Amino acid sequence: MIAITMFDANDFVTSVVVDKQTYKLHFGWNSNAEQWNMDVRNADNSDIVRGVAVVPNFPLLHQGRRNGLPSFEIMAVVVNTASADNQKIGRKDFVDGKFSLVIVPRSEVNAIKAAALE
Repeated sequence: MIAITMFDANDFVTSVVVDKQTYKLHFGWNSNAEQWNMDVRNADNSDIVRGVAVVPNFPLLHQGRRNGLPSFEIMAVVVNTASADNQKIGRKDFVDGKFSLVIVPRSEVNAIKAAALE
């Protein structure tokens, strides 16, 4: 797994290298919906997928799975289980350590799938 560095800002872009490819992840805080949204872009800044709601403990790219989408998965996982509400991600929950955003590379996704079939 690869941890994604989240910043204390309402809107930012961070770059990650997964399976030898560079991707840009754009995060924006929607104050009306009180949720994070994410766009995935390639190294040339072309959109691959846009407007993904960042929700806890769910494969975020799963619903948009199609040709051209990277084979890795992104998940927001609960780190601090002592919190009363782990069903919704707040504005500062990543920087405060309540949640962590991680990428599961293709090799690990394939290993998980293989283990599930056994």
